[in-house]
Amino acid sequence: MNPEPYLYIMFLQFIPKRFCGYLPPISVKTMLRCNRKEWAVTLKSGVRRRLVNGWKQFVVDNNLKKGNVLLFELVEATSGVVIFSVEELGLTNA
Repeated sequence: MNPEPYLYIMFLQFIPKRFCGYLPPISVKTMLRCNRKEWAVTLKSGVRRRLVNGWKQFVVDNNLKKGNVLLFELVEATSGVVIFSVEELGLTNA
């Protein structure tokens, strides 16, 4: 397992299983920090973990499109909250 809990994504629909070991197994309030702003979302539990309830607003506010690559750095993960620092790395050829 990679000791650094970083997640690179092109367009997030589901969180990769190999990353889920760093996260609480329950649905939890989650904070996304990007460009000195914060968005409250929910990290949904289940077989296919995903961000909901605020994820669409994060995408709109950051003008994200298919092909954008994001770096998610796990800042904190407890049973009460998960915090990610998010950085846009640019576009792929998608």
